[in-house]
Amino acid sequence: MIPDWDDVDRRLMGDAWIGSQIANHVEHLCTTIGVRWAGSEAEHRAADFVIAYVDALGLQSPRVEEFPLRTWECRSARLVVDDALDDPLAARPCLFCPAIDVTARLVNAGFGMPHELAAIPGDQLQNAVALIDSGFEPFSEPRAFGLRLEELAEAGVRAAVTFAPLAGRRTSDISVADWRAGDPTSVPLPVLQTSREDFATLRRRAAVGSQVRVHVDAGILNGQSWNAVAEIPGNRWRTESLILSAHHDTTTDSPGANDNAAGVAVLIETARLLARLQEETGVAPGRTIRFVSFGAEEQGLQGSSAFVLRHNGTEPKPRLMINLDELSTGNMKGVVLQFPELRPLVQSQLDSMHEGLTCHVLAQLDASGDMFPFTRAGIPSAILWRWRFVGRHPETVYGHSSADTPDKLRLRELKEYAGYLARLLLRLSHVPPEDWPENRLDPQEIQQRLTSERGTVFRTM
Repeated sequence: MIPDWDDVDRRLMGDAWIGSQIANHVEHLCTTIGVRWAGSEAEHRAADFVIAYVDALGLQSPRVEEFPLRTWECRSARLVVDDALDDPLAARPCLFCPAIDVTARLVNAGFGMPHELAAIPGDQLQNAVALIDSGFEPFSEPRAFGLRLEELAEAGVRAAVTFAPLAGRRTSDISVADWRAGDPTSVPLPVLQTSREDFATLRRRAAVGSQVRVHVDAGILNGQSWNAVAEIPGNRWRTESLILSAHHDTTTDSPGANDNAAGVAVLIETARLLARLQEETGVAPGRTIRFVSFGAEEQGLQGSSAFVLRHNGTEPKPRLMINLDELSTGNMKGVVLQFPELRPLVQSQLDSMHEGLTCHVLAQLDASGDMFPFTRAGIPSAILWRWRFVGRHPETVYGHSSADTPDKLRLRELKEYAGYLARLLLRLSHVPPEDWPENRLDPQEIQQRLTSERGTVFRTM
């Protein structure tokens, strides 16, 4: 029986606003638990928190799925110019930066573009430490930062130093690995980020031939991480499923409010809305809705990769997975699909909600979040269109740093996300199987497309 959508919408949106638990969830994840670097006890506590909460809601099969983790630890890092040991500069190695201890001349490589490298005599790059702006050279064809780093390594550069985009002597964790290549622990060469202010000092020192000592004591370790999984069974096509996901881990020193306590809070709040709707009215999903909180997203999507490896091939492929990440960067505008096949269907369900939401399709394969392992396996995947990349709220530019704190979140928008998602997922769950396009996605063709797109600059809008 098709639900009375007007009644369902009123109940879900009303509960999303009046009964919201989002603020409590964010506070618990960011303050009570704190930094949740994958493999740590704090990350384990985050997964347990998610499971305890959805278990109390009455969701079925709540469980923590452990998986092996390849993690990274940095014990110390220093940037010292001309042996000025009493005046070290800000130094934050990129994630999975290898250990290095080298003293070498500074060379300013600009943006690291081919014409800039060609203008530097080869012997100056050999065994040097290169200064590089990770942004795009104005008016030039955009060139991926990872490719520019690879070219520095091929020229014999020992390490690279870049800078944080925000002023105020801030730094943040960065990843320079190309996750499309499949190995998140592989970086072209040691890369350290310094502050904008200290980078300006380094540029001046490079101009007069200074030397810099780059010291990083770091290494890769084996460990464990955890995915949290639960579901609301469908009452019509139980073996078919939709997936809603987020990730509960953070970078090395971040409380991770926007990235990604906001996503986890909306994930389990959406579960609460649907569970309570079923309890009070008997309205259940038509097909199963599975809620998954992934570990180790910040370390190369290892949690979602482990989930797909474990479940794909032994269970029917999900009809669609929607990933929630950095939701507080802006209000919800719609859904962005990785593949175009479901666009008319998803748009029709958005239209029925009368909220002006739009469905778009990505022009390139997106490896920036936990939808990517599903994409690679030929499972339709999506992110939310929320101005993450353009026009983001100014208070949410502190990702991957200690400044990503709950005070910067806009809770009203997160409540709206939960209400919209509950309504959309419930509608999609009741679309009959014959109205879904056949999934003809071929993982081999997807891999070929990945290979052809490697190194391209990801286009968002």
